[in-house]
Amino acid sequence: LSVGLIPENELTRAAGIEIDPRTNGAVVFENMETSLPGVFACGNVAHVHDLVDFVTAESTRAGKAAAEFALGTPVENAAITALKNGNGVTYTVPQHIRPQRIAKAADVFFRVNRICGKSEITVSDGEREICAFPRDHLAPGEMEHILLPRKLLGNTPPAQLTISIREKQA
Repeated sequence: LSVGLIPENELTRAAGIEIDPRTNGAVVFENMETSLPGVFACGNVAHVHDLVDFVTAESTRAGKAAAEFALGTPVENAAITALKNGNGVTYTVPQHIRPQRIAKAADVFFRVNRICGKSEITVSDGEREICAFPRDHLAPGEMEHILLPRKLLGNTPPAQLTISIREKQA
C-alpha cells in the first residue's frame, strides 16, 4: 500500500521482498513480479511516478501477471537480464527482465541524474550498443520511458543491459 509519492514499504520489507535503495520500492521483473514469487508491485510501491497513465499501465501489467500466476499458468525457467544504470541514469524499473517472457517489448522507466539537452538514451549489452532513443530534453524531475524490443535481445539474452545517457554536442 502506498499513498502519496514516497513508497511506503513496511509490508514489502516484512515479507522479505528485495527493496531497491535508489527507489525505496520493491525490485521488480518485467511483469512487476517482486523477488517473492506471486507477489506483484506497481505504482508508487515500485517507484515515484509523475503521471497516472504510467501507474495505470504498470497496474494493468501487474494485474495480468497476477491473474496468470493465480490460474497456475505454467512458466518456464527463464534467463534473467539485469538492467543497470549507466552514465546519467539514477535508476531503472524494472531492475530485471526475463526476455523469453516478453511478447513484443519491455517497458523500462528511469530517471536521469542531471538536466540534459539534446541527447540519446542508449542501451548496451557490455560489448555493443544495441539501440538508442533520441530525446530533445531530459530532467531529473521527469520520468523517462522506453520500449525495449524483444527482438533486439536475440536468442541468447545478455546477462546485463546498461541504460545510459549520451549528450549530443552543440
